Amino acid sequence: EKEKMAKLLCRIASSYAKRKEFDKAKDFYEKSLVEDNNRFTRQAMRDLERARERWEKEKMLDPVEAEKHKQAGNEYFKKLDYVNAKKEYDEALKRCPTDATIYANRAAALTKLLAHPDALRDLEEALRLDPQYVKAYHRKGTCHQFMKEYHKALKAYEAGLAIDPNDESCKQGKASVLSTIQAQQSNKEVDEEQVRHAMADPEIQSILKDPQINLVLQQLREDPKAGQDAINKDPKVREAIEKLMFAGILKVG
Repeated sequence: EKEKMAKLLCRIASSYAKRKEFDKAKDFYEKSLVEDNNRFTRQAMRDLERARERWEKEKMLDPVEAEKHKQAGNEYFKKLDYVNAKKEYDEALKRCPTDATIYANRAAALTKLLAHPDALRDLEEALRLDPQYVKAYHRKGTCHQFMKEYHKALKAYEAGLAIDPNDESCKQGKASVLSTIQAQQSNKEVDEEQVRHAMADPEIQSILKDPQINLVLQQLREDPKAGQDAINKDPKVREAIEKLMFAGILKVG
């Protein structure tokens, strides 16, 4: 009898769910679980919550309102009010989560608020939505520069320039990074913050674990000429050594 009642209550819950009456559906699923606490009904409850979340997000979608919030965010940004600019971009993204420019604009506000990791996440999403978005590459490079991840900053600027070789922002960003790296190589003091960031980078970790690279590093210490010859002969080795230099791990000269 309990199983029959539970199935009946589930059917009622399902009919409410189809009509988007989620509270009533949940109420009947809970009553069904009292009669027969089985995994199928528990899964139906989880599916119901996911359906509610999707429906609530879809209900928010409104490109026109999103544009209004985006423009309001831009006005706040111009006034240097980055907190309220971010809030407006938040609201814009709730209404249009597929607009790469809003992610990039929020990233700009987050950068001003020194929330660089959050800004980078927004820029990654912007580039996922629009891989040709040069301004996002520039802002990504700027973020990495602030975090002293110069090897990543250079990579971002170069990615932007690969799309538009004439982009002044990326050209200036790249020149700035190269100038910083050159000054860094002249300074024998180790930047602990930069090294800490670099050592957390999986790509740098992988390079440092490479036996060939370790052999070249040893040669650079013991016989600089032999080490330099090894670098010049192999483009992959040269690229890896340059990344270590740009990341502040290695100083040469």
